[in-house]
Amino acid sequence: MKKTLALIIMLCVMTAVFAGCGTGTSETVAPIRGNTAGNTVNLGLVAMQDDRIYYRNDSDDGKLYTIKADGTHRQKLCDDSPYYINVVGDWIYYTPDSDHGLYTIKTDGTGRRKLNNDAVTCVNVVGDRAYYINDLNADGSSDIRDDNDYSNCIYSINIDGTDRCKLSDDVGSYEIIVIDDLIYYIDSNNGSKIYTMKTDGTNKRKLNDDSSSSINVIGDRIYYSNIDDDCKIYTIKTDGSDRRKLCDDYSNYINVVGDRIYYVNGGYTGKIYTIKTDGSDRRKLNEDEANCINVAGDRIYYRNGNDEFKLYTIKTDGSGRCPVE
Repeated sequence: MKKTLALIIMLCVMTAVFAGCGTGTSETVAPIRGNTAGNTVNLGLVAMQDDRIYYRNDSDDGKLYTIKADGTHRQKLCDDSPYYINVVGDWIYYTPDSDHGLYTIKTDGTGRRKLNNDAVTCVNVVGDRAYYINDLNADGSSDIRDDNDYSNCIYSINIDGTDRCKLSDDVGSYEIIVIDDLIYYIDSNNGSKIYTMKTDGTNKRKLNDDSSSSINVIGDRIYYSNIDDDCKIYTIKTDGSDRRKLCDDYSNYINVVGDRIYYVNGGYTGKIYTIKTDGSDRRKLNEDEANCINVAGDRIYYRNGNDEFKLYTIKTDGSGRCPVE
């Protein structure tokens, strides 16, 4: 009897041990993003996957190109002029100048097709869904209109073009950022305050009372330009608490990467500056009149107002300035 009991106990222990060694179901893996939050709110001109960069080439009428991070193997993928570039696996998602719909093409330039007829802006591809603002007036019209369509509402769709749905009736939404199962956005019809809701459209709530722009969400913090305080850089936690001012510069086109904030010091154009996320180590990086800061790897990409707003690049330390071709 004692041997039998000991055997039963040993079998139970072994079962528990092997169960713990499995892949497990308690751990959740964050879905793959097609681009960073900071790039997305800066028109998504550049996206990086592995050692390749996908970008809008303003030196060739804004057409979609790819190049290796070391500057080799440059290739034009199609004649569309894309914004909001997202890359997931073998597919690129974007919205072109031509009709503002949501398009996809393979990373080798084949398989181009249109996924919907909405006038799409601020595309976030997260996992198997694309989240975007349906700006019905972006090109003056939309091919899809019904009683439930409103301008500048937040929508989502499967990346195969199916299951299109509206998530919010907030008609002034802009600068959406999707992190895991939450959407952060600015509602211009409610004083440009920062709001959040779940990716199924539920649990909407306001996070603060500042009029905001240029929002970024990194980790458990939101960074933004506070319009109520001359566009100075502020930060709050993602639950709306712990509000802090980080910088006194008039800041636009904010892009946060790691422990550094990159931004334009000025209005529509200005010089590129950087500070740490704690507000220290403020530095100017170049002298160009810049906007739309994108970051990929160790390089910053921006539109240069001194050269017809063509895409230029510098390293994150300000060196290595050159046009992107």
